[in-house]
Amino acid sequence: MSQLPRPKQKPKAKPLAVTARQAEERDKPRMVEIMDQCWEATWMPFMPPAVPARYRNENLGQAFVDHAWQTCRVADADDGKTGVVGFSFLIERQIKTIQILPDYQHRGVGRALLEDAEAEIRKAGHTAVYVECDVFNARAAVFYRAMGYEETGRIDTDILGYKVATHVFEKKLER
Repeated sequence: MSQLPRPKQKPKAKPLAVTARQAEERDKPRMVEIMDQCWEATWMPFMPPAVPARYRNENLGQAFVDHAWQTCRVADADDGKTGVVGFSFLIERQIKTIQILPDYQHRGVGRALLEDAEAEIRKAGHTAVYVECDVFNARAAVFYRAMGYEETGRIDTDILGYKVATHVFEKKLER
């Protein structure tokens, strides 16, 4: 009995050392690039055509960054040439989003940003952190569970007029 050849697996990407730091105004163009690439890769495939059109027409990546950059933390690659490869957006004890350039996902950047966000939230005096992720973003849900988050519920989120089921995750922070 002959066996079918196994499909070639993509080689595991080499971890990328990053330093998390407070976003600066000079980071804004790169943050918009990250936001737009993540939107394209993660949300657009699951949205009706009117939603991506609105995102593009209203330049919502730029609008988000202009509004939120001062409460964001960025992941700066330690190689001295790549620059910012991801960011997190924090409000009080909530991680509103973690965005990583698609080419740098699965290389430890998300873990670095998550651990940094937890440290910042702990430093602000909070004993728990929570994060939401849309149900179609299964990779993010797996990641949060692997990082010790427990799903505490689901809510409906409005994304540009489109209702999306969303996981709510929470984690107690060690002192």
